[in-house]
Amino acid sequence: MSEVKDPQQHPKVEIAVENFGPITEANVDLRPLTMFVGPSNTGKTCFATIVYTLHDIFHEFAYLAKQKHSPDFNISEAELETTEAAFKRTFDVASVLDLIRLPNSTYGHFEISIKVSKAPQKDLPFSFRGESSERISLGRNPFAELTLYPRPQLDSERCYYLPATRSGILQSHRIIASSLVKHATRVRSEQLPEIPTLSGLIADFMQEIILYDEQKNPNAEMKHLAEMLETEVLDGQIRLKPSSSGYPDFSYLPQGMKEEIRLSQTSSMISELAPLVLYLRGLVRPGDTLIIEEPEAHLHPGAQADMAVILARLVRAGVKVIVTTHSEWMLQEIGNLIRVGELEEVGEEVSDLPISLKKEDVGVWHFQKNGKVEEIPYNRIDGVEPMEYLDVAEDLYNRSARLQNRLEETKGDNERESE
Repeated sequence: MSEVKDPQQHPKVEIAVENFGPITEANVDLRPLTMFVGPSNTGKTCFATIVYTLHDIFHEFAYLAKQKHSPDFNISEAELETTEAAFKRTFDVASVLDLIRLPNSTYGHFEISIKVSKAPQKDLPFSFRGESSERISLGRNPFAELTLYPRPQLDSERCYYLPATRSGILQSHRIIASSLVKHATRVRSEQLPEIPTLSGLIADFMQEIILYDEQKNPNAEMKHLAEMLETEVLDGQIRLKPSSSGYPDFSYLPQGMKEEIRLSQTSSMISELAPLVLYLRGLVRPGDTLIIEEPEAHLHPGAQADMAVILARLVRAGVKVIVTTHSEWMLQEIGNLIRVGELEEVGEEVSDLPISLKKEDVGVWHFQKNGKVEEIPYNRIDGVEPMEYLDVAEDLYNRSARLQNRLEETKGDNERESE
C-alpha cells in the first residue's frame, strides 16, 4: 500500500473571474479535488483553461522581490505582454478583446484575480484585466486593498491538461506530426495553404504525446495507479513501442490475450482513458495539478463510479485534480467517498469502498446559463449533486408515468370498442 499524503500540502489558490467568455461571475478556491458541473456552454472548460493559463503565466513571469507594501511596486510592460500572450495562446484568439463576455457592452473588460496562500506565508494576491483597448493591464483586486505582485507558488509543480479531444489526437498523432513537419518547410516558391491554428492546451497535449517517453523519469506511485486503472477499468494494458517514423506507437493488450490491438480498433472507452494511463505512467508526479475534461466520456455507469475512486486515489497520492463532468454516477460515488471519510473520522471501519475523501478536500462548482458560478455544498442526503440532476430525473419519471397512464387508458378504450 502506497503512503497516503496530505492533500492539503498544496498552496491554497483562490481565483475570481468576471465577464470572461461565458462566465459572468465566479469565485472559486481550488481544492485537492475540484469538480466543475452544469449545462454545456456555461464556462466549465473556460475556467479550467484559465487555471492552466495561470500556471503558464506564473512559469513565465520574472518574479519581483519587492516588499508587500512597497510604494514603488511596478510590473514591467514585458510582463504584461507575457500575460497577454499566454491568454492569446491558450485560448487561440488574436486579441484579448475576444475573451470579453460581451465586448459591445458598456462593461467592456474582463477581470481575473488570484490569491495564493500557504502557511506560514502571507496571502499573495494578484489581479489583471483585459480592456476593450485590446491590452492586458493591472486591475483592482477583490482579495486585498492593494494589487500585489505574482510569486512562484503556482509554479512549484507542473500542470497537465487532458482535453476532451484527447482520444482522437492520440489515435492520429503520428499523422498530425508528419503533416506538421511536411508543412514546416518551404517548397520551391509555391504559396503554402494557411495552416489552421491550435489552442495552446491542445498543442501542449499533442507535444506531450508526440515526445512521450515514460522511461525518462518514472514515478512508482503514479505507475501503480496507472496499473490499477488498467486492471479495474480497462481490463488490459496500454502498450508503447517505438515506430519507424520516430513517433511513439500505442496499442492495447486485453487481459488474457497475446495479440495487441491498435488504439484505433479498440472501444471508445479504451481510447478515451489511454491518455490518462500514459500521463500517470510517464508525466504526472505527486504535487502536480491534473486537469481532465469529462473523464467519464464513453464509460459505462459502473466504470464512471470506478473513475471516481481513481480520482480519489490521485488526490490521496498528492495530485491536485480538476475535472469538468456531466456524470451523475461519478458525483454520486464522490458523495459516497465523502460519507466514508465522515465515518472514518468517528472511528467507524467501512469496507464498502477502498478509499475515502474528506469533505473539505472536495469542491463542486455549479456553472449556470446566466454565467454565474456557485459552490454546491456537500450534505449527507444529496451528496454533491446539482439539483438540476434531480429535476431531470423527476421530469423523466413524471413523463413516464403520464405515458403509461395513457397507454392503459388506450387499452381500456380498445377493450370497450371490442365489446
